[in-house]
Amino acid sequence: MKDRTKKRMIRMGWKMSPETMAAMEEVHAFREEVAELRKAVADLKREVDESRRDSLRIAELTDVVVQKLAEFETRTEGGGVSAGS
Repeated sequence: MKDRTKKRMIRMGWKMSPETMAAMEEVHAFREEVAELRKAVADLKREVDESRRDSLRIAELTDVVVQKLAEFETRTEGGGVSAGS
């Protein structure tokens, strides 16, 4: 019964003020779009945060590799061991 009444009210609204009804539908569509965009932004923020963590970890590992290479180079120069042997 409520659905039938609701449908009648909607039809009556379209007959009495089609511009208002169209505007209401447009507002509803905009609200749905805003909700979708907010979710997309939240997802992107999470992905950016993950990318930043990955980049930081890569930088840390790069620092370790450079440090180890420098230590190896220092040892090979000082100890007379060549890198090719």
